[in-house]
Amino acid sequence: MALLPKRHIHQDVMQITNNLIKNGGFECGLAPWVAGDVTNTRHYVRGPGDASPNAFEFNQVGPVDPASNMNPAFLTQDFTATAGTTYRLSFRTYFDKCTPSEGFIGVRLNQGSGTTVDACDFGGSAGSFKSNSITFTPTTNAVNVRFEFLTSEPDAVFKLDNIAFVPI
Repeated sequence: MALLPKRHIHQDVMQITNNLIKNGGFECGLAPWVAGDVTNTRHYVRGPGDASPNAFEFNQVGPVDPASNMNPAFLTQDFTATAGTTYRLSFRTYFDKCTPSEGFIGVRLNQGSGTTVDACDFGGSAGSFKSNSITFTPTTNAVNVRFEFLTSEPDAVFKLDNIAFVPI
């Protein structure tokens, strides 16, 4: 039997008791997340994940449609939080490579801007999961988190895993 390579294991979001995100480790498939593809993109829930067998995976499977910059592929979830409370959105990202045209994952909270993450943000060390987080204080109890996938590479692969939204 072949041994699997060791990898650094991060806390599985299933163990975070105050996480408002449902299924942030994708162990129960996609729901309640909603994913949207555009021309020549596909999404999957499959492994390997970060701290668990599965992750959300975005693939650009053909030529990039120029319209996807205005209407990108996405992953989104709505949930309820407490207005006026500050939260930390944490998530792990994976990019298959770091090139100038690889692209990025955009993060939006309640339709506003949040942050962007690309493989080159980590010194060009693509090919492994990296930690990301931002803070957010909602002004209403309704919260929407949306990840957008933008690339110019016809064979790009991005992954998301261990997504959590917890009060700080």
